[in-house]
Amino acid sequence: MATVIINESTPQGKQYLKYTRTLPFATVKREKRKPKTVWQQAIDEGAVTVDEFVAEAKRQIREHYRNA
Repeated sequence: MATVIINESTPQGKQYLKYTRTLPFATVKREKRKPKTVWQQAIDEGAVTVDEFVAEAKRQIREHYRNA
C-alpha cells in the first residue's frame, strides 16, 4: 500500500483525482484537517506579537518627537 498526497486546488490535481477514482484498485480518502485557531489565522494574516507592537509604537513615538 502507498499513500499519495495530491494538491486538489490545481487543475492537474483535480484531473488526477478524477482519474484515480475510476481505478478499481485505488481508494481516495479525503484528509481531515483541523480548523485553524484564531491565533493561527491572525499570524497567517500578518499579526505581530504584543512585544513587537509596543516596540514599534515606542520607536515611532521617539522618531516623531525627535523630528518635531
